[in-house]
Amino acid sequence: MNELVKGIIEGETRVLAASMTMEEIFKGTKEFKQEVFGKVQLELNQFGLWIYNANVKQLVDVPGHEYFSYLGQKTQMEAANQAKIDVSEAKMKGEVGAKLRNGQTLQNAAKIDAETRIISTQRQG
Repeated sequence: MNELVKGIIEGETRVLAASMTMEEIFKGTKEFKQEVFGKVQLELNQFGLWIYNANVKQLVDVPGHEYFSYLGQKTQMEAANQAKIDVSEAKMKGEVGAKLRNGQTLQNAAKIDAETRIISTQRQG
């Protein structure tokens, strides 16, 4: 039974992994895990077996190759760069928004002053 279950798990994992790129597997480990569990559970249902808990091992590089290490670094750098962009955009929105509000305040005050002068002149006339 152990060999049968192990074969089902390995087979379904291979089939799913073959339809994905390495980056998709690496970045979407949670989704990959859920898909594998769903497909394996379908097969195990035939034998009345249930998955209660399971883990997927972390992908690791083979000695001499640093593919996953580089992918991890790339992901971290992309996140750091996106955070810098987000901070800069928020700062820009704040500064532009403040200038816009100050300009609108001055324009509205000037408009009110002009209307007040017109009304005052009309009353005097």
